[in-house]
Amino acid sequence: MCGRIFLFSAPHVLAEKFYLDMLPELLPRYNIAPSSNIPSVVANPRTDGRLVKMFRWGLVPPWSPNPDGGAKMINARSETVLDKPSFREAFLARRCLIPLDGFYEWQKRDGLKQPFLFRRKDHGIFALAGLWEHWEYPGGTELETCTILTTTANSTMRPIHHRMPVILPEKDWKIWLDLSQDKAEQLKELLRPCAADILLAHPVTMQVNKPAFDQPECLLPVWDDTRGQMNMFE
Repeated sequence: MCGRIFLFSAPHVLAEKFYLDMLPELLPRYNIAPSSNIPSVVANPRTDGRLVKMFRWGLVPPWSPNPDGGAKMINARSETVLDKPSFREAFLARRCLIPLDGFYEWQKRDGLKQPFLFRRKDHGIFALAGLWEHWEYPGGTELETCTILTTTANSTMRPIHHRMPVILPEKDWKIWLDLSQDKAEQLKELLRPCAADILLAHPVTMQVNKPAFDQPECLLPVWDDTRGQMNMFE
């Protein structure tokens, strides 16, 4: 799964990397939790470029009676995304990229959960496959939400968790955002684990378990007492 991300790269870096038409107004975030508004990259319908929109993390289908169920839909399994009414229409017509510098995953240990940080080995910004939806409150106020697609874990992730987010290579970003609805089923071929040599990981402070702890210290490696090493996968 994917339940916490971080994004601290400067807005101009984001704009250059994703060919954005406008510079986004973003502050560094080191521990972004579900139900937060997260930046998402979508195709600009008026140009050949792209835009950043803020979506609440936790997808709410348009037919949902209320927005409360979004908390349970922070992730969508790529294997069944076309079979689930909650995600099918978004997969066909409303796809997005979730830009990030990295994400966290938790390893269960004797009743506790040890957080691990995952990021690119080159420390570059990258993108996850996302879906987004519209939902309207009574009276017409609109809520836009998103979810992150997951797949089976690769060998880097597997010691920590059996699932991982779908990391889309840059060469696939355009097709992910732009492919027409009648050909969208072809996109399932992109929803696979990334190469094992792309990511590195290390344990981080247990403070990351608290969504309110959103500081640069979230990223610092800590000594892994159970394994006697600082970094398992670098």
